Amino acid sequence: MADPLRSGSVMPQHRMLPDVEDVLINPLAAVRDIHFISSLMVAGIVFFDLLIASPVLRMGDLRLPATRSCFSDRTVKLLWIGLALSIVSALAWLCLLSARITGKPFDEVVADGTIWVVLSRTQFGFAWQLRLLLGFALAVCLLTRPAADNALPMWQGALATLLASAYLGSLAFAGHGQEGLGFERSIHLAADFLHLIAAGLWLGGLIPLALLLAYLRRFREESWVTAACIVTGRFSNLGILAVGILLVSGTLNASLLVGGPENLIDTRYGRWLLLKMTLFAAMVGLAAINRQYLLPRLCGEVGIDRGARNVQRLVRGALVEIALGLGVIVIVGMIGIMTPATDMAAHVH
Repeated sequence: MADPLRSGSVMPQHRMLPDVEDVLINPLAAVRDIHFISSLMVAGIVFFDLLIASPVLRMGDLRLPATRSCFSDRTVKLLWIGLALSIVSALAWLCLLSARITGKPFDEVVADGTIWVVLSRTQFGFAWQLRLLLGFALAVCLLTRPAADNALPMWQGALATLLASAYLGSLAFAGHGQEGLGFERSIHLAADFLHLIAAGLWLGGLIPLALLLAYLRRFREESWVTAACIVTGRFSNLGILAVGILLVSGTLNASLLVGGPENLIDTRYGRWLLLKMTLFAAMVGLAAINRQYLLPRLCGEVGIDRGARNVQRLVRGALVEIALGLGVIVIVGMIGIMTPATDMAAHVH
């Protein structure tokens, strides 16, 4: 087993097989969940703005000033809330991990400087230095945005997207992938990185999607149904790409962490992963229904009343997908502090 101080392992050897009850109430799992949710929200809003919202709301033949103003104001507030939560939860994660590694109380690792040792002498600490730097760089980029309607110029939006991608993707170094060796470690980290980016594109983008559709329906400005059709179509196409990446990277990760299919049933880690896969499948099924049924009706039918009903259904569908996604993230926070199924099976046998 790797040296926990060097690898950033979250559990000493005698705690390698925690009880489910311990995982469910573990503060480290809760902090991980908050950090994943806030980081996904930040990246999702930045991605959605650059790839969907800004291009559509700035189309010359669409006049949507009220929608554009309210959507921009709300997403900027959510962006700052998410970024603040992400940075605070990252620091809390560092403190809790330091306490777990050393076996000291939470307040003691802060007072005696243990967190600085973990920050400077572990792989996790090096990754966290990079992530905090990226988080503050993203904050500076957002602070320098023009005051007029909070809109980012193209170059600044691209820079914010790169920073948000690096910030979210670097979470790969806090997962099981960083514990491997050699080529397998590189492959696992790359798969984790792509998995996180794809989750930001789809799950993180559901929040601004629901907001934008809700504002379009609320104000019902000129050509709002057309705008809703374009926005939903673009997000659906982006979602197909994201789901494809999630399937490939998730399958690769599962092969490295679960081993054989029997471990999905025989190990606690595998059973939680199976539940995560079930929730993901439900999200994909709901998204497919929206694309095959609601989107054609929205774009093909004429009339404001019919458009309003279909947009309302799309918003409700997005909210259900968000709820399912939150369930996935909760499970990610739990299994992230559990031993992978391959190690569990080896321990049992």
